[in-house]
Amino acid sequence: MPKPFVTRPSQLIWLLPFGYAFVSRYHWPRDFVVNALTAWVPGVILVALLGDLGAGAALVSYLLGYAAFICVYEVGYLANDTIGLRHDPTPRRRVDVTPSAGFMLAFVGLRGAVLLAAAVALGVATSVVFWATIGALVAALIAHNTLRAVEVKFYTFLQLSLLRFSLPVLPVLILKNDTPGILTVFATGLLLFSLPRFLTYLDAKGRLSLPERKARAYHLKAHIAVLPLVALVSVMTGQPAPLACLAWGVLVQCTYVLRSAGWWRAGDVARP
Repeated sequence: MPKPFVTRPSQLIWLLPFGYAFVSRYHWPRDFVVNALTAWVPGVILVALLGDLGAGAALVSYLLGYAAFICVYEVGYLANDTIGLRHDPTPRRRVDVTPSAGFMLAFVGLRGAVLLAAAVALGVATSVVFWATIGALVAALIAHNTLRAVEVKFYTFLQLSLLRFSLPVLPVLILKNDTPGILTVFATGLLLFSLPRFLTYLDAKGRLSLPERKARAYHLKAHIAVLPLVALVSVMTGQPAPLACLAWGVLVQCTYVLRSAGWWRAGDVARP
């Protein structure tokens, strides 16, 4: 039986943007490091190369974009951990607490303020495209948390995964009115980030049996397998960014395989 929410210091972190995600999803160190290596670093690479920014400016832009994204996504996380469990055939309770109405009001209000501040700092507060992107994320979150048909939730999950990867990168490209760059981000995210997670989601819902997915070299092979299409995207757009992200992913997975094989003594690097 979940306990009612009480404002203990250990739970006040939930109110802070990214605090709830960190506690319920991005557990330290493994999950946090996996996300950093497979989503955040490639995102910064895309901002730098597609946005023509130096490393420092690209990191700041990505962090502001991520702040805008996570403020919306965490509301979806909270909804998933409360409302969404009622419609999930394979429910997974991530926190053993029932938030109060007052807590949820503060939770949403603070994130709304940070979202607006990040949009202003990024220069996209008046951009229709930016708010349309946020609207698409909200719509996908609502659908994913209210749909009962698991076979349809697969589609909302794929959209959420793609927006999770792409949205922090998009503001700098929205400012440039760079539609080809935006589509390049979506294509890169689909091939290198969302597709592996989609297979994991299918497996978790009991709709896919792929035991080879747990092999050490599986994700390395998967990254190499998508090389033809990633290379095509780079050639068609004249942008090295997709190939740079692929090269980073291959490096991460090679490191993981070597460590897992005992080439040197250390913890796991990444297994998406």
